[in-house]
Amino acid sequence: MAPLFNDTTMKAVQFALTGVNQRQQATAHNIANVNTPGFRSSRVNFEDSLADALRTGRSLDDVTWTTERANTPINTRGNDVALEEESQILIQAGIHYEALVAGLNHKLG
Repeated sequence: MAPLFNDTTMKAVQFALTGVNQRQQATAHNIANVNTPGFRSSRVNFEDSLADALRTGRSLDDVTWTTERANTPINTRGNDVALEEESQILIQAGIHYEALVAGLNHKLG
């Protein structure tokens, strides 16, 4: 039996779902540390790597995401967690995840 995620579309959706999941985890970690002095928040970027791989025809099996510092301004708590921004990222990630799952369900249906 052939693997379920064998074609490019399915591999791209699988990678994007994993990337969005990693973004949600990083954002939840940032929010959990909103009151931690000296904490530096991070961001997960996978879209650029995914787009580059799809554009160049590179194998999606070798594509990775990056985790980078958010570099938002330091607040009065001595960290750089911007709660409103983190909440917005979490909401957007949830919407992206739902859209990817809907696309996956459509392709499988």
